[in-house]
Amino acid sequence: MAGGNGKTVACTICHGTTLKGLGEVPGIAGRPATYIFRQLNDMKTGNRKGGWVELMKQVVEKLDDEDMIALSAYLGSQDP
Repeated sequence: MAGGNGKTVACTICHGTTLKGLGEVPGIAGRPATYIFRQLNDMKTGNRKGGWVELMKQVVEKLDDEDMIALSAYLGSQDP
């Protein structure tokens, strides 16, 4: 929620305080953990393309697999 002490940026900045989305930015709360991990990993490795992905590059660049698993599990545990 807070950006991991500078490792990344807080998800809430773009996805909203409840992580249910802001405007055109999609909600991420309650999504399946496997889906979230795959999306984060694909953005990090360049396997996912698109305008919004450009904004996420700095978010995912310093995350390792353990970070992405933890984020995915947390988001998956939230109410959609």
